[in-house]
Amino acid sequence: MKPLTILLSFGTAGLLIFGGCGKKDVPSQAPYDISGVKVDIPKLQATFVNSPDLQPILNQAVSQLRYGQYLSTMQQLDQLANNPAINEAQKKALADVIEQMKQVINKVGPTRQ
Repeated sequence: MKPLTILLSFGTAGLLIFGGCGKKDVPSQAPYDISGVKVDIPKLQATFVNSPDLQPILNQAVSQLRYGQYLSTMQQLDQLANNPAINEAQKKALADVIEQMKQVINKVGPTRQ
């Protein structure tokens, strides 16, 4: 009985020690749902991670979006889209979000009520 208890103790300890090892996948954030329209702000933010000079404009756009100021959000996004420093991935993500924001404005109006 004693060898079985020792063996089970080592087995349990091994599972506890090695069970927590390994790389954990970070779940990606879901797109914002604004009146039934999915706006993929997390994807847009991910494309601007390596552009610290453009992040303040993007942060302002996201802030305006959270406050329901959709026209102000579009102005900020347009300012980013017209910046010559953005790359192709950023242009694509911006175009997608701008199109999604147009759908929001058509559905809800220029501001949240």
